[in-house]
Amino acid sequence: MRRFFNISLFIFTASWIMVSCTSSAESKLIGTWKAQKVETDFNENKLTPDMISQVVEMQKQTYFRMVNDSVMTIISKNNTHEAKWSFDKETQTVSYYFNGMGNIPSILGKFTEGKIVSESKTPMGKITIYYEKE
Repeated sequence: MRRFFNISLFIFTASWIMVSCTSSAESKLIGTWKAQKVETDFNENKLTPDMISQVVEMQKQTYFRMVNDSVMTIISKNNTHEAKWSFDKETQTVSYYFNGMGNIPSILGKFTEGKIVSESKTPMGKITIYYEKE
């Protein structure tokens, strides 16, 4: 009986170690992500500091939740949208697309050092958002 217990304990421990060591990048992304830092490089001749501040605050109010390895929810002030997401291991890029949009992906950002970094060029200039997992 003791030998059976020892073998069972060994198998359980070995299985637990293998599962914990093979955590996929996708599983590391599951959870709630919020903007912790927003950087702007806007043309200040076109925008006032108050307008830039409003843009930054608006970005901080929008967050997203990776529900599982393919579904995400994007939550903004009064709206919630569901989308599909994927992770490109080669480029470390997180993309998403909405149903009915012809599966055309939008790039959310790159997964770097435990953060998702989103860079966008707009008519106002460049905005970079650093999302961190809660």
